[in-house]
Amino acid sequence: MACQCAGVSFAEIEEAVAGDPGASVESLGAALGCGVQCGSCLPALREALGQVAWFAATAVARPITRSRDLAGQDRLIFRVDITLAGDAAYPRALPGQHVVLRADTGQGVVERTYTVVAQDLGAGRITLGIRRTPGGEMTPWLLDAEAGARRIEVSVPGGPALGSGGKRIDMFFAAGVGITPAMAMVNALPPQAAMHLHYSANDADDAAFLPEFEARRNDRPGFTFTLRETTTRGPITQAKIRILAGQYRDAQFYICGPAGYVELVHRTLKRAGIPAGRIHVELFALGSQAQAHSSRFKAWAVGAALALVPLLLLWPGLEQARPHGHPNVGHADLKCMSCHVESPASTRQAFQAKVKHAVGLRQTSAVLGMQPVTSATCIQCHANSDDRHAPNRFLEPRFAQARAETGAQQCASCHREHSAVRVTAPSTGYCVSCHQDMKVKDDRTSPTHDFLVRNKQWTTCLQCHDYHGNHKWNAPLRLQDGATLEVLNKYLQGGPSPFGDPVVKAKPGRPG
Repeated sequence: MACQCAGVSFAEIEEAVAGDPGASVESLGAALGCGVQCGSCLPALREALGQVAWFAATAVARPITRSRDLAGQDRLIFRVDITLAGDAAYPRALPGQHVVLRADTGQGVVERTYTVVAQDLGAGRITLGIRRTPGGEMTPWLLDAEAGARRIEVSVPGGPALGSGGKRIDMFFAAGVGITPAMAMVNALPPQAAMHLHYSANDADDAAFLPEFEARRNDRPGFTFTLRETTTRGPITQAKIRILAGQYRDAQFYICGPAGYVELVHRTLKRAGIPAGRIHVELFALGSQAQAHSSRFKAWAVGAALALVPLLLLWPGLEQARPHGHPNVGHADLKCMSCHVESPASTRQAFQAKVKHAVGLRQTSAVLGMQPVTSATCIQCHANSDDRHAPNRFLEPRFAQARAETGAQQCASCHREHSAVRVTAPSTGYCVSCHQDMKVKDDRTSPTHDFLVRNKQWTTCLQCHDYHGNHKWNAPLRLQDGATLEVLNKYLQGGPSPFGDPVVKAKPGRPG
C-alpha cells in the first residue's frame, strides 16, 4: 500500500499516472483519495509524478520535558529542529500538517510521520515535537542528543490544515504528545482569533511547550489554556468534557491523544449535542482510521458468531469455566455465590415490579437474576472499626469533592474483583483530594510533609502510610526508610506486603 488512509496501492498510482499525462498530486487525490488525509503518501505520489519528493536535511534534538516512568525509562518529549540543506524551495507548512522523515538508522531505512509545530521559512527550518518510543525503529536513533546532528531526508508538508482562522472559537482537547498539532495551531493563531486548549499530561514535568503557551497567552488575548495533571487529578471526566462543550458550544472542536482519550472525548462531545461536522479527530498513527473501521467490522462478525456461547456458561456445573477472570489476592478460595446472591424475587415478580415502576405505580424497581455486588457486600467480610479510611467516612458532606474525584466511598473504585491484583486504582496520587491543605505541627519527618505537599509528591504517601491501617506497621520518620516505589507497586499488584503481616483478618464469609 502506498496510501494506508485510502487503501491505494503503488500499482494503482502508477496506472493513474500512466493514463493521465497531466496528472498532479491534486488530481490523484481527487481520483483515488490518496494524499489528502495524513500526507504520509505524498513522497510516493511525487516520485510517481517525477517530482522532487525528498529534501536533504539535518536534525538536532533536545528534550523539553523531564518526566520518567517508575521503571526509569525515558518518556521525554523532544523538540527536533530540522534544517534543510541546499537551495531547493520548500513550501510553507499549514497549521497541523505533517511531514515524513526518512533516515538510514544503521538498521535499515525507516520512514515516520510527524506534525510540524513551527516553521522558519527564512532560516529553512521546521520544528517537530516527538516523544521517545522505547524499542522504536526511529526515535531512539533520532533523539540521541549526544550523537549530535543526524542526517535525514524530509518530505513536503501534507494533510489538511487545522484551525478556523478566526471564523469561530477553536477548542482543542489534547493529551500526551497529542499536543503537537495544538502547538502548531497556537503558533499560527491570528491576532484577533479565539482558542482554548485543554491539555492533559501526567504532571507539569511531562507537559511540553508550557513556556510557549504562556507567551502566547500574553500576546494573544483570545488564547487560554488549562493543564490537567492527571497524576493528582485523574484523567479528564465526562462531566468536565460536557462543561467545556457547553461553554464553547459554537466552537470548532479538535481532539488528539491516545486512543482511549480520543474515544472518550469524541463520544462525550457527540452526546453533548456537538454536530459531527464541528469535531475533528487528529489521528496519531499512519492508517489508524482504516484500521479502526476494520477492527469494528471484525468485532461485529466475531460477536455475531459467538452470541450464543455465553448462554452455555450459565449452567451451574460450568461455574469455574465462566470468563470472570482470576480472583483478586486473598479471594482464591471464595465461591461465586459468596458475593453474587440471587434476587429473592421470582422472574414473574421482578417483571411485574419493573413494569409498575416504568408506569409510575411503584417507586422502586426490582432486580432480575443476581443482586448487584456493592460496597456493602465487601464490608460484610472486611468491616474494621479501626479502618483509617473506612468507606463510610467519605459520606460526610465535607468530603464531597473527594467523592467526586476518587469515588473513595465505593470499595470498587480501588478494588475491582476478578483482576488478579490487590489494587486497580489508576493512580496512587489520590491522597491529594483530601490532604492538599494538610498541616503537620512539629513535623519531624524528612522531608517534611509541607515539602512533599508543596512539590505535589503524592505518590510518596503510600511509601510510609498504610492506607487502611490494617498491618503491623509504624510509619518511618524518613522517606528513605519507607517502602520503595518498586516494592510498593509490586505489592499493589499482588506481591508481598512492605507493611508486615495483617492484624485485622477478614471475618468468615456469609453462606453461599
